[in-house]
Amino acid sequence: MRAFIRSLYNKENNDEMYVFNVIHTICIIGMLLICSIIPVYFADIRAFYLSLGISVLFILTMAEGNRTRNIKRCIIFMSVIFNLVYMPMMYYLFNRNINAIPVYFLFGLMYSVLLLDPKTATILGIIEIIFYCAFLAFSRNFVPASLEESPRDMFISYTGTVVAVVIVGSCAGAILRFRFRFYEAAHENAEQLKAEAMDAYIAKDMFLINMSHEIRTPMNAIVGNVDLLLDQDVSERVSESVYNILNSCNALLSITDELMDLSKSENGEIELFASTYDLSELLMEVINMMAVRLTESNLDFYVDINKNIPKFLYGDASKIRQLFVNILNNAVKFTDSGHISLRVDYRIIDNDSVELIVDVEDTGIGIRREELDSLFVRSDKKPGQKDNYNSDGSGLGLAICAEIVKEMKGEISVLSEYMSGSTFTIKIPQKFTSMDTIAYIPDPRSYRILVFEKDEDNAAHVKKILDSFDIETDIARGAQDLERLMNINKYSYVFISNERYSECESVLNNRLVSEKIVAFCKIDDNVQISKASTVLTRPIHMLNIAALIKNETNSYVRDYARKGGFACPTATILVVDDNHTNLNVAAAILSKYEANVLTTLTGRDCLRILKEQEVDMVFLDYMMPEMNGIDTLERIRKIPGSRIASMPVIALTANVVSGAREMFLEAGFDDFLAKPISIDKMERILRKYLRRELIVPRNTSNVK
Repeated sequence: MRAFIRSLYNKENNDEMYVFNVIHTICIIGMLLICSIIPVYFADIRAFYLSLGISVLFILTMAEGNRTRNIKRCIIFMSVIFNLVYMPMMYYLFNRNINAIPVYFLFGLMYSVLLLDPKTATILGIIEIIFYCAFLAFSRNFVPASLEESPRDMFISYTGTVVAVVIVGSCAGAILRFRFRFYEAAHENAEQLKAEAMDAYIAKDMFLINMSHEIRTPMNAIVGNVDLLLDQDVSERVSESVYNILNSCNALLSITDELMDLSKSENGEIELFASTYDLSELLMEVINMMAVRLTESNLDFYVDINKNIPKFLYGDASKIRQLFVNILNNAVKFTDSGHISLRVDYRIIDNDSVELIVDVEDTGIGIRREELDSLFVRSDKKPGQKDNYNSDGSGLGLAICAEIVKEMKGEISVLSEYMSGSTFTIKIPQKFTSMDTIAYIPDPRSYRILVFEKDEDNAAHVKKILDSFDIETDIARGAQDLERLMNINKYSYVFISNERYSECESVLNNRLVSEKIVAFCKIDDNVQISKASTVLTRPIHMLNIAALIKNETNSYVRDYARKGGFACPTATILVVDDNHTNLNVAAAILSKYEANVLTTLTGRDCLRILKEQEVDMVFLDYMMPEMNGIDTLERIRKIPGSRIASMPVIALTANVVSGAREMFLEAGFDDFLAKPISIDKMERILRKYLRRELIVPRNTSNVK
């Protein structure tokens, strides 16, 4: 019995049950007090038995509530019995004393209000008030007939009212004090839990940031060396293995980025950091990442981009990039055969805003109708449940996409038929800062291009792109057709699929080719076409075709390429990093461009070198002992001389959390280079920030 009684008032129980038990106990004590005074104020013994019965009923409903846990039903039942049955009966048994009974009525009303939810308490309270008003109004005798004749009755009437006030006031005070202390304790507990949750959030956030940094630091060495290896002449077998390594690295980096976004979104802290960004560069990066991932599959990857989309947009580029990657990753996960298509279009909203429209279509397994509504909600399914579109990987990609799109005031939707593929559509508003378009070719009618693709679908896709530029295009159906068209017409370029080189090898070898031969191949293919001057990496789209025709080098146009379109032999570049491997990777990449590379492990040595030697650019790591990158930069800018003031300093870091770029730019860095470093990233920085007189073009034939 003692254990049962202790369990009733155990604060570790459900809060609602604890409050129910305490208030019921106070009500039982109040009823027992009423029973003790009844012999003094009531001549009718039935009043005592009635009050005792109500006390027992309070005990029984308390026990029933603890047994069934359905306390709301018990409270409503007890409130109706007390206010609508017990009180009217006591009214008559107390000789209709209207002074005392309403005071007890407040006791019953308080019971309902303090225990029930606001809606139920309001409804029940209104019913009880109306009942009492009607009850008193229609009672025949408001004042006892004998009140003026008997001093004793008058004494009993007025002292009964005082006693009623004392009993009800004591019970009400006890209940209200309990409620106040309970809420005060709950508030203190909530504040403590909030502080603990904040500490846990900060600890988790710091753990994820440090984990991301620690993963990216060795990954920098892996990706950097892999990129250097890919830039050399290696066997097909080695090339395949290297691309597998690169693919796995990109997958791991994607997971670390997703974990960082999960950390933010779980706390409702998805923040947008808007700045002007180049949409073409962003798309190139995303498409390149997906092309690497698709090296292990037989999927065709088509990219269709509206060439009139504004080139420079204003928004959170990192979040936009993540939307592309997450949606494309889902398409790859659930598509075993067929193709994946990425379409990027736009709609003008007003004079300085557009709606960016992204469609990702796949021929994969599709999504069941019943799963569509929960598709963008974080899945609680366990790993291995393969039917759900979110089941592979972390299962968070689409949910995070939905949260990002919502924060950007955009829309995300999906059309799908099970076993027939899916189409995801994202629409997000973006400001544009320039009238420049994403892809432009000057004087397109001066070009004529012959296409010899691997199949009709790919040929039609390339022709559609060239037609959009108003470039005259011919399609060769076979080797004989290719030879016939090359004999008849003069072409600026001949696009030849690497997969069909064996068909046209004799044609190319038996004639002097004056046209520029461009080889189409996958990112991991060895180029078979010996007479190709340029390699265009699949997927073929208007960005890499425009870059080719305008003689721009990027990750898709390997000028036999990427081995280098320029050099900077007179440039002195300083790399500061506390990790020897990172220094070696950066130095190896920079040596491709014949730069004079200086390296150091500390910020103090960096300052010494800058005071002693002329340096044209600095790559400065952020997380270093003693003096971090920002502190080092502040001291660099204090070195006197116009040369130092104009020298570009690039933040070199594994910190890629949202807002990192803005933090470094605000600190005074000229740009932000995230680890792992690749040749393409480094080349972009060199082209953008080295002084023009330091960059010289070079003939790729001279490159070893």
